[in-house]
Amino acid sequence: MYETHVLMGMRKQRHLAQLIGAHTWHYEKAAGTMAFSPGPTYQVQILGTEAADSETWLWAWANEASQIPAEQLQVAQQLRALGQQLGIEEFTTAELPREKLPAHTLGPVVLGLLGLPAYYRGAMETTNLLVAIADPKYTAPLELKSSDFIATLSDTISNCEVPNHRFSVEKFVEQLGWSPKWQGDVLEVVASDGVRVICQFDSLNRLAKLASRVPA
Repeated sequence: MYETHVLMGMRKQRHLAQLIGAHTWHYEKAAGTMAFSPGPTYQVQILGTEAADSETWLWAWANEASQIPAEQLQVAQQLRALGQQLGIEEFTTAELPREKLPAHTLGPVVLGLLGLPAYYRGAMETTNLLVAIADPKYTAPLELKSSDFIATLSDTISNCEVPNHRFSVEKFVEQLGWSPKWQGDVLEVVASDGVRVICQFDSLNRLAKLASRVPA
């Protein structure tokens, strides 16, 4: 699932970074919001926490000690139900070693499965808080230009473990609603600004070449 959603997840996270800029964050439990000062405040859903000392992940629905309001657990409960339905052990086990469910692997999957706009991992002294932004006021990203498409691919491949680049790029193009044109191991797409982007893959399905061509 991660390879299916990782590129769209990166696109959404790049957009979030543009919206909040340099910031400090504050989670307000009573209101169910996260404020990104000096920028926007959004309604959030609590997914869970990472503990630095024990290197574990704890789902929010299992965190009785924190007394998280039920209305802020809806997404976590949806994932739990989905895990029960599809047999995804990581979604139904209350506490896991963090390496089995790292935040930046879980985040894109959550966004893709539930159609959410972004996630945020807030670092604290001994724990990290992972939330999904679920706010109708959230500004959706504009149509993807060629430069942003290339930057999304480059950022993902540079910073994330993606075993099959070709599969992930195919899924991303499909999710964008673009029409792919294949010639052997070369994929060509036309971005929203009319610029053609060419992706060439090697025999191991890794992205070997990435280029763009402005129409004459």
